[in-house]
Amino acid sequence: MEQILSVLYGASGIAAAALYIPQILKYHRDRNARHAISLLSWGGWIMIAAITIAYALCVVHSPLIAAVAALNVLAQLAVLGYGISARLARRTAPSSSEAA
Repeated sequence: MEQILSVLYGASGIAAAALYIPQILKYHRDRNARHAISLLSWGGWIMIAAITIAYALCVVHSPLIAAVAALNVLAQLAVLGYGISARLARRTAPSSSEAA
């Protein structure tokens, strides 16, 4: 039973990471959607997942749990990256008063 649960956990972790893809594609295509990304929320989720990785490696000694959390961190970093790039683009873009 433990083996089956381990396989299911690993598969569900891969599926969870894959479920980020439609949202990441939306941010890739829709510049306005990027501005709605909460940097605090996504940054917090990344920190929580990083703690999960450390716990998995140092306490539970489970590379599987660490790998699943790491997959989620990679997807979360992509979302956070879009949010940060939107903020940076807004800062460096000339304002409408400067263009006039």
